[in-house]
Amino acid sequence: MKWALNDLKVNKDIWSGVLLVLVVTQTILCSMGVSMGINSYYMGISDETRDPAKHLASGLSLVYGTAIILGCLVIMQTLQASIRQRRQELALLSLLGATPRQVLLFTMLQVVVLTLLASLVGLVLSPVLAPRILDFHSSGMKMPMPFVFTWHNFLRSALMSLATGIVVALLATRLTLRELEKTVPVQTLGRAHGDEVLINDKHSRGKALFVAALIVLLIPLSTSLYLAHRNPQTMSREQIIGVFSTTSSGPLLAIILLLIALSRAGGSVIGWVTRLWTNLVPSPSAVWKIARSQAVVRSRGKAFGSTIVSLTSCLFLVGGLLAAGQTSATSIQKIPGLENMSSGGPLEILSGFWAALLIALIGAVASFAISAKERNLDLALISIAGASPEQLLLISALDGFILMMTGILLAAGATFVVGAATAVAYLPLSKSFSVIFPWSLFIALGVPILAIGSIATFVMAHATLKQPAIATIQASIGE
Repeated sequence: MKWALNDLKVNKDIWSGVLLVLVVTQTILCSMGVSMGINSYYMGISDETRDPAKHLASGLSLVYGTAIILGCLVIMQTLQASIRQRRQELALLSLLGATPRQVLLFTMLQVVVLTLLASLVGLVLSPVLAPRILDFHSSGMKMPMPFVFTWHNFLRSALMSLATGIVVALLATRLTLRELEKTVPVQTLGRAHGDEVLINDKHSRGKALFVAALIVLLIPLSTSLYLAHRNPQTMSREQIIGVFSTTSSGPLLAIILLLIALSRAGGSVIGWVTRLWTNLVPSPSAVWKIARSQAVVRSRGKAFGSTIVSLTSCLFLVGGLLAAGQTSATSIQKIPGLENMSSGGPLEILSGFWAALLIALIGAVASFAISAKERNLDLALISIAGASPEQLLLISALDGFILMMTGILLAAGATFVVGAATAVAYLPLSKSFSVIFPWSLFIALGVPILAIGSIATFVMAHATLKQPAIATIQASIGE
């Protein structure tokens, strides 16, 4: 108990990132839960409010469910990053006699303390945010009446949502700490085989999830074959739309499965992508070579990977839905009577999945901050090796650039896979393979992300270089 609470103080820089993710997740889940409770209240008042409330409930449920899934994914990635930064301390604790069960209980206690603090913030803010969420979604769906905030069943809705967040946090902690049971403390202290012992078990799970995602994406193929065989010209517009609606949620499910696959077996994938694209850069600069070698080594680690997964989640959720929607809409437009069929645009997707996107974005920021300790140690070691301050700053800027570029390329590649699978699924109707890739989205978001990542690592390195390199090394190893 004392060690667990003391660790929160000693590693406050690391745990603050976890707390940030928990606060955002709990606040969003609590506010969404209260919004759904208010909507349920209006659903039972009168016939005048029942139908609009039912229509709004479906949209709120989709946002809420996606936020829960992304919340679990981001919390788990953030905890993995924090454990990687503290792995030597946990290994030393094991060598001093602590059992894996005790380490689990210690960390569970820490997560419970932080989650309760985050839940308190969410409980206080939910009465303010819930009516705004209702106004936002009701205006987006062009509801004929506003849904005014009410305290009816507020406490029950809030506590149920907060309990969901607590379960998500504890489940993510349990899944993360299962990996500690497979590590050898002596190897961890020696920084040998730090992550490799955990990779093989995840490959098969990641591949299985990837195959499952492709199967889900190809489900509309049966619909296309059915319509092509039946001749859509003999069917009404409503009948055709009804057939397509049976598989309308497939792309979202496939995207979630792909994101889970990336989080489960992302180390090798992220490392491969990092090595591939950095090898294609024809630069003889020694600074680039050092920055690249550092990124390649760290790309298989949890801190690097958690930032990539969270960043990829943001871009892929929007880009994948755009690619699937626009590709399918282009194919469906070739059916007589559906020439005017269109899909949702970027703003509609952003407004529909704002909660999940916000959680993923905060997860990327938190993981980026958690990995600062590792980056600072690398800079200190290079400084001792003889690098000048100007070279160190440039290496840091390139480090952020490589990190963000890897996330963007992964999201772009996954988006193309979704678009290509959708094009194959609708091939019997379109009679041609045509993928609609959202280039404008990745350019509009990718350029600012690259700039922000480079500037952030540059500024953080500038602050680190103000202290002696030996002091940074001593702080990193706990002396």
